Amino acid sequence: MGVTVHYTFITWDPVTVANTVKIVVEEAEKFGYGYESILEDTWVFYLRTILPLHDVKDFRGSLEYLEERYGGFRAVDEPLDEFPENPPFPYVVLDYPGDDSYMYAVPWVSWPRRDYRYGVPTRIEGVIVDPPMVSGKPTAESFAVLFYKINRWYICNGFCKTQPFTAEEVEPNMGYHRWICSVLRRVADSSMFWYHSYVHDEAKYYETMDLSILERSFEVSSVFIWALGSMLQDVADRMGSGLSVDVGGVHSVKKMKREFRESRIEDGGQTTLDEFRDEGDV
Repeated sequence: MGVTVHYTFITWDPVTVANTVKIVVEEAEKFGYGYESILEDTWVFYLRTILPLHDVKDFRGSLEYLEERYGGFRAVDEPLDEFPENPPFPYVVLDYPGDDSYMYAVPWVSWPRRDYRYGVPTRIEGVIVDPPMVSGKPTAESFAVLFYKINRWYICNGFCKTQPFTAEEVEPNMGYHRWICSVLRRVADSSMFWYHSYVHDEAKYYETMDLSILERSFEVSSVFIWALGSMLQDVADRMGSGLSVDVGGVHSVKKMKREFRESRIEDGGQTTLDEFRDEGDV
């Protein structure tokens, strides 16, 4: 939940892969972000999803997603046990496992988990960029540009959530989101040998480069997240569960609601509870 950037790059050209990693490292160093180079052996396999076939619109949406994200798909009669020699690698099986359902499958790599022993051996290579830090804690997810191989094809398939959850996270995350989009634009334009490139920015900044749209997207998503968190916390309190709902895995809604009540502010204007956040609670 929260604003996220999704991206996929597919190529057969190792020089394009090396140049992509070089671009990310150059841009990270230029803007002062830390990074880690990755080169590890792992496994790649098909991640399968089974859905009910009760709405043609939903089914068409799945096909459009595979087309946009991976550059296409294969219609097959039975689930594939092996990867095709060439893309497209995703596939769709109708009437599986029953007449009222269908399955689609996409390539997936078992990283960073290394306990998988299922699929096809592969090597993952690339770079992971560290997110901004506030009060010693990350304010977003790491930006990972990692390629793995299926036969002779290199695939990078990732996402990065940049949603800020408190007022102090807004400025660094705005800069981080804009930086990610600029890097992805440079990567997409860096080679004529991309079989397929895809970027979807939920904030619409990548497509528009309009800062006001990014600001509004962060604001709307933040209000929704805190409202939902507050509602869930109310349910947990009424049930006497003693559970505390956390936003972003860090910020306790229960603690912020208590501070809000104790503040005795009558206008109720704080939707995100930022101003009632204890500076020691990060």
